[in-house]
Amino acid sequence: RSDGMTSMPLCGNDLLWMYQLYRSNVSARGQTATSDDARHDKVNPMDPFVSPLYANLCNMPPALFTIGTSDPLIDDTMFMASRYNLCGNHVEMAIYEGGEHGIGHFGVQEEEEMGKLAREYTLEFMGRHLDESG
Repeated sequence: RSDGMTSMPLCGNDLLWMYQLYRSNVSARGQTATSDDARHDKVNPMDPFVSPLYANLCNMPPALFTIGTSDPLIDDTMFMASRYNLCGNHVEMAIYEGGEHGIGHFGVQEEEEMGKLAREYTLEFMGRHLDESG
């Protein structure tokens, strides 16, 4: 927002802009590209460095995937959680009806009841699983 005191969740064109910015700055590992076009030619979108959806997810620690139903990344989050689970890892999904991107961590819903619940559940999850490893 223009007042500099509040934030807005990322969505739509903002996410596309961030993706393009990120992708334009990623080059193939160990190589330096001289132009944006050269960089794009060298980026493999299926490289696990670029997208964890293509990574080996075996033997990973427990994970909590938190998502709101109004988050444009809901499909990606659910797919990632499914992949994580299929690899035999402990995974939990926390889905918040009407929640926007960053629910509980930033954005307009950060201090609303839903945001507070998301943070509480995250802390509870971490407490349960960090106690197991200690």
